[in-house]
Order: sequence, then structure tokens, then C-alpha cells
Amino acid sequence: MITNDFLDFDDIEIKPKFKEKYKGIPGERHRLAIIWPKPEEKANGKPKGPFEKRRVHYADKYFFCKDGVCCEKLGPSKERISCLVIKYKTKKDGIIVKAEGEKLPFSFEVLEWVFADKKFNQLKALHAEWDLKNHDMYVSCEGSEQYQDLTFTPCKESLFQLRPEYKEEIYRETEPSRANLVRALGQDLSIEEIKEILGLEVSQPIDAVSGGEDLDKILDEM
Repeated sequence: MITNDFLDFDDIEIKPKFKEKYKGIPGERHRLAIIWPKPEEKANGKPKGPFEKRRVHYADKYFFCKDGVCCEKLGPSKERISCLVIKYKTKKDGIIVKAEGEKLPFSFEVLEWVFADKKFNQLKALHAEWDLKNHDMYVSCEGSEQYQDLTFTPCKESLFQLRPEYKEEIYRETEPSRANLVRALGQDLSIEEIKEILGLEVSQPIDAVSGGEDLDKILDEM
């Protein structure tokens, strides 16, 4: 039904494809797969990895470290890492819920996963033994949703890679949004914007107009 109502910003809700970042849920076991870029995607002559990494600070929001006033005020920056994962639809114990009559025999969500160096080191140790490029993993949350104490257990296979058509469908769903991973880590603020967040003095533009009368004069001369 089409109406003649004019909508304002607050009247429309846009839901992004990645509706949320991945978080564990206490008492549940999830099955995840880290998604590597396609093998033909290169960076510096070698295949791209799945991760984006930035050093960040937090003050009301995450923002990228500029190696200056932010460190003086907030202390050393911290590493923040992101990747894309598929979260299969499962029961609470991690058993796959089969999708009948669909293009893929399983349902899934594509999510951004953002974490710090501690979880990265856990994943790196698991990858050294099991190659997470070719294996899914079970993720269990023993802590709370706010303080994620996660444990990782490898699966014997990568479900989405069992058939080429499954893999191609996952690539089709994930690759266009890989560029969002940098923005998931924080905001790339200017030095002036960082100073403003930290409550520091912000330099004023040299040619700033001081009052309404000056502005009127300038406009009259244009």
C-alpha cells in the first residue's frame, strides 16, 4: 500500500546485512567458520588473510591510535582484530539444524567478529594444530555476554566446504562486505576530533568568522 506520507530520518530503520557482531551466549555452543578471502585475492604478492588489525583507544567509542595526544592522555593503545565468520544455525548444543529443500542444506548468518589479542592468540594456537582455513570450530562461552570467556574446539571438517557449490555461495555472500571489517574496529578520527573527545583545547581556524555582522558583509560582497 502506497501512502502520501513524507518520512523523516527517525521514521525509517535500515537494517544492515551484518545485523550484529558475533558474541558467545553462556550455556550455548556455536559452530563457526572463519572466512578467508578467495585464494586469488592477493596482498603484497601473497594470498590475503582473513583479519584486519588496528591499534585503538576507547573514550566513549573506539578510534584508531594516532601515536600522539591520544596515547599521552589514555596510555598505550591496544590491538583490536576483526574477521568475518559464518555462524551455522544449530541447537544449543551445537548440533546443526538441517535446512530441507534449500539451496544449501544448512542455514547460517554472516557476522563480523571483533576481539583483542588474547582471543587471537587462542585462535592462532588452534590454527597451528588444525588449520582453521579447512575446519569449522565449536565456540563455547563460559563467562557472560559482556565478558566473553570463550573456548574453541575444532570440528573434523569445514561444513561449507564439503561441496564446491556450498563454498561458492558463501563467498558470494561474504566477499562484498569484507571492506567493512576496518570500520568494525573503530573510527578513523582526525587529531582535532580526538582532542575534542578528550576534552582538550581545539585550535580555531585562522579565517573563522567572528560574528553575524561579518558574515553579512562577506555575503554582500559575493
